[in-house]
Amino acid sequence: MRRNVLLGLVISSGLSVLAAGAGCGDGGSNTTGSGGTGGSGGASSSSSSSSSSSVAQSGSGGSTADSNVSCDTATELFLDDPGLQDTLDPIDADEDFYKFKGAKGQAILLSTDAKPPQDEFDNTYPDLVLTLYKKQGAQWVQIAENDDPFPRSSNDSSLYTILPASDDDEYCMRVTECNVWVGGAPGCAPSADITTYDYAIGAGILDATLDSIAAEVEPNDAAEQATAVEYSKNPQSGNYYLSLQWGGYTSATDVDVWSFNVPADAVTVMGDRAVCNFDFYPGGDVGSGSTATSGVIAYVTTAADPTKKIAQVDVTTGQTPAQIAVPCELGTDYLFFMTRKAGSTAGENDFYFVNHGGSGSNPIEAATNDSVDAPEALKATPNGTTTSYFVDGDIDTAPMDIDYYSVDVPAGSATISVACGGQRSGSGLRGLKVSVLGANNMAIAGGVATETEAKDLFLQDVAVPSGVTSLKLKIEAASQDAEVSSTFYRCGVHVAPPAAP
Repeated sequence: MRRNVLLGLVISSGLSVLAAGAGCGDGGSNTTGSGGTGGSGGASSSSSSSSSSSVAQSGSGGSTADSNVSCDTATELFLDDPGLQDTLDPIDADEDFYKFKGAKGQAILLSTDAKPPQDEFDNTYPDLVLTLYKKQGAQWVQIAENDDPFPRSSNDSSLYTILPASDDDEYCMRVTECNVWVGGAPGCAPSADITTYDYAIGAGILDATLDSIAAEVEPNDAAEQATAVEYSKNPQSGNYYLSLQWGGYTSATDVDVWSFNVPADAVTVMGDRAVCNFDFYPGGDVGSGSTATSGVIAYVTTAADPTKKIAQVDVTTGQTPAQIAVPCELGTDYLFFMTRKAGSTAGENDFYFVNHGGSGSNPIEAATNDSVDAPEALKATPNGTTTSYFVDGDIDTAPMDIDYYSVDVPAGSATISVACGGQRSGSGLRGLKVSVLGANNMAIAGGVATETEAKDLFLQDVAVPSGVTSLKLKIEAASQDAEVSSTFYRCGVHVAPPAAP
């Protein structure tokens, strides 16, 4: 169960066209849908590949008709060409390889297309994984990889990266099906379900002149030099695309400053307050390929006072990247900073990609909910056999208060899952803690979790005590960061029946 699914509303708009001529199977466009995180089948983009950091000299399969079974025999692909069509056959063994030439510093998108547009998670089509290699001496070394897009809107691969090598250096990419990639481990839809083996692949240079796309423009290391984030509407839906930003660190002390102002009409499903979201693409050789894999700090201020942080995260801590999802005012000028921690060492290819957009919040906590004997009753949201509850709140810090909520437990429910974001979503709260309380207002077994800078607050499938029809949530924090003013948290709760055998 992914963190953003439980937290509730995160991003409400879709990605724009990202690369001219880089599309696959759709006449050259390359558009993804609304940044959803659900779907059936397929490992998440944070899964470890069986070939991570390995040297790819030859493939481990392939039909007798294939000739592109290794990087050395790869089919040639050209940046910004319409793309190529191919087939994985046999689906449970074949690997196809493609090579292209690129220049250092080019921001590119590598993409595959196998899933049908009417169902981007259809298990009868391949769940593709894309791995990128560069030539190092006589060997091919993995530098980046993608299973599913970020944010996850399909099981097709979309790999955003900035090329590290010198001009006209050669790169190789491998396309394979999820089950081959993980070597039969759990996490992929059964390959036996696949009945269509065809796919398309393309590679294109990202075009920062397109709407809602922006590359940093140096110098931009001070507020008055900030690069502007762009916003653009989808003419068909009227919704705003997610904005895409990228930049690089010219040194370990480089600072990139962005200005942003979420349009007043950007959030159509408002909730109780607006939220400004920043989602960071994972780096490393099983992510975007960025060598800035530690000590990357992102923070937000108002434009009126760039010295006052309202949200901050270390992007590179934890198994998944942290995000910023800070309450904000639409139509208001803000600044967004990308920096490195003091003492960081510059890598060979330090860069970042960020998606940004506005959304509505979950329902906001009631004014009075600080007594365990008078908790706020959360409103149920039916979701099939599961009942969900969502809330956004704030912990008052003078002194630190405690918030209490109650959730109904429908008959037949066997487990409760809770996810909350505070520090990991940019809040100044530290040590956010949730306790699920049962009889006598005592925590149920396994029902306590605490957030840290590197660890999400997540309780998964905790057993509901027999005969219980209602549970309480106790939400508190250990302290408030003196340098980050926000005090928000966001929680989602799922009460579910026993898992199917």
